[in-house]
Amino acid sequence: MEPLNLLSFPEELLEKILAHCVVAHTPHPPRPSWHNSSATSPPVRGRLALLLVSKTFLRIATPLFYHTLHVASPSQLHCLLRDALRPNAALAAHIRRVVLAGIWAEGGELLQLCHARLETLDIILDTMPVAPGVHGDVRDLDAEEFCAALADLTALTHLVVRKPCNVYLTQPRPRYVLAALAEAMHAWNELEHADLAFRVADDAAGRGAPGPMAALTRALATRPKLHTLATMLPNVWNEAMLRVSANPALERIVLADGVGAGPEQARGVTWAGARAFYAAPVAAALSAPVSASEGVQAASIQCTGLFFAQAKKHTRLCELIRAGTFIMRTRAKTMAPPGGAQRAYPYARSQSVVPVAELASKERAPLAAERLEASTSSRPRSSTYASPPRGTTACAASSSR
Repeated sequence: MEPLNLLSFPEELLEKILAHCVVAHTPHPPRPSWHNSSATSPPVRGRLALLLVSKTFLRIATPLFYHTLHVASPSQLHCLLRDALRPNAALAAHIRRVVLAGIWAEGGELLQLCHARLETLDIILDTMPVAPGVHGDVRDLDAEEFCAALADLTALTHLVVRKPCNVYLTQPRPRYVLAALAEAMHAWNELEHADLAFRVADDAAGRGAPGPMAALTRALATRPKLHTLATMLPNVWNEAMLRVSANPALERIVLADGVGAGPEQARGVTWAGARAFYAAPVAAALSAPVSASEGVQAASIQCTGLFFAQAKKHTRLCELIRAGTFIMRTRAKTMAPPGGAQRAYPYARSQSVVPVAELASKERAPLAAERLEASTSSRPRSSTYASPPRGTTACAASSSR
C-alpha cells in the first residue's frame, strides 16, 4: 500500500486544509502604551512557510494569503504597497477583507486596488494629529484621500466601524469619515451587515443641518439587502435605530451592553471586550447565532432602562430587537417588609413567587412534627410540662399549681 501524499489530494480539499494555516485570523486590536502585555503570548505562526513548500502550494495558498489583510500601522501599509501590491497589482484581486487600525492616506490607495472584489471593510476611527500651536481649521489630507476611495466599494457586503474610548464622534476626523461613509453607502447595494461598535448617538436634532450619524442611519435605511445591524445598547433613547428600522429588508438588530461573553466564547475570535481600549465589533463579543455567514453569537441583555422604555412604543423596532438580541427576563426580586412579616413584594411583573422563608417552613413542618411527637412520647408527663386546659387563663393555671 502506497503511503498517502498530501499533493495527491484533490485541490478543492487541499485548499480547505491550507486555509486553516494561511488565512490570517483576527488579531488583538492595538493596545495603549500603558497596557501591560501578556507574559505568555502565543507563538507566531509562519503563514509564509506553506508558500515555500512547492509550486503547487504556492499557487493554491497565494490567494489565501492575501484573502485578509490586517494593517496595524502606516509603515506596515507602506511596505505592503511598495513590496507587493504596486509591483504586482494582480495580487489585489485576491483581497476580500481589509482591517485598518487607522485612517491613512495610503489606505485609500489600498482600497482602490482591491475595490472590485472587497467584501468586508473593518476600520478604526482615530483623530488627526495636530502640531502644537496650530489653531483654526486644518485640512485632513489623510481622511480626504482615504474617503475618496469609499464610493468605489460596490461589492462590499460587511462594514465594521470601531473607535477607541478616547475618540469622540464630535471630533473633526470621525465626523468627516462618518459623513463620507454615509455618502458612499448610496452605491453599496450589496451591503448586508453593518456593525457599529459604539453607542450610536443621534445628531439630527442639532442646530443647522443634520450631522453625520443622522446621514449614516438614513443611508442604512435605504440599503436593499441590509439584513443585520449590530451596535451597542444606547444609554438613553434616540431615534437613530428607529430610522434604520424603517428599512423593509432589515431582519434583526443585534444589541450588546458592553459586557460581552469575552473573546474565548465568541467563536474563537481574539477580539478584546467592548470595554477595552479599542472597542471590538459587536458581533465578536456576542454569544448566539445571528448570521449564518458570520456565525456570531449574542449575549443576553436586560430589557430595562430609558432606551427600552421608549422603544416599546415602536412595534417594528421591538420586533427587530427581539429577532437579533437575547433579552433576559426580569425575575421577581423579593425582600421582607418592615416588621418581620413574611409577605413578598415583587419589584417586577412576573409569575407568583413563593417567599423563600415560607417555602422553607413548609418543607421543615413534617420533620419538626415528627421530632416533637418523638420527644413528648419519650419523656414522662409532669405538672411542670402540662399545658393548662382550654378555657383557663394563665393566672388560673398558676394558682391551681
